[in-house]
Amino acid sequence: MKLTSANSINVARWLPQLFYFLFAYKQAKSKGKEIVFSVPSGNFGNICAGMVAQKLGMPVKHFVASTNVNDTVPEFMKTQTYNPKPSTATISNAMDVGDPSNFVRIRHLFQDDFEILKNHLSSYSFSDSETKKAIMDIYKASGYCADPHGAVGYLGLKKYQHNHSDTYGIFLETAHPVKFLDVVEETIGKELPLPPQIQKVMDKEKKSIKIKTYSDLSEFLLNR
Repeated sequence: MKLTSANSINVARWLPQLFYFLFAYKQAKSKGKEIVFSVPSGNFGNICAGMVAQKLGMPVKHFVASTNVNDTVPEFMKTQTYNPKPSTATISNAMDVGDPSNFVRIRHLFQDDFEILKNHLSSYSFSDSETKKAIMDIYKASGYCADPHGAVGYLGLKKYQHNHSDTYGIFLETAHPVKFLDVVEETIGKELPLPPQIQKVMDKEKKSIKIKTYSDLSEFLLNR
């Protein structure tokens, strides 16, 4: 059987994400400003796709890699020293990566030349408390409910635009807030309505099969 992983180390997973950036650019180019993308970043696959799009000709000024307290890349962009570390658990848990495997690909895109890289990439990290405040600020200002990952992207964009105000910023959402009901509802003080597609499966019986060894997995797959 031909199987592959579906995580963000796999190019086949993040190359399709490249089109999100192109579609967003197509809509935003009429604004007449330099465009900046801020991407919630854990294993750096999504932002790598965007930077590949830039290399292929998408005329975007800059990217911001917004992280939680797992700040290996923000520290690298300050010190030029790559110091991977064990991951720290946060409320934006898909970004809890202490040694992002796709960052080496980004460095390779720019010939591992830090001076060139920093002209295309900034990176900032934010705490859980800052993330919750951002969720609340976004909700109060617009009625839009961001999930913790999107809130980190928002924070990164705002930090970059503090010194680059004449830009048109786009921050990416990478999850639906219902994945983080406890955190989001506690933060905004309201219950979130469940999307219809989620409501349909809420009452279904959960089924799982325990697989402990490779031989168990092999037998399961080959007997399907």
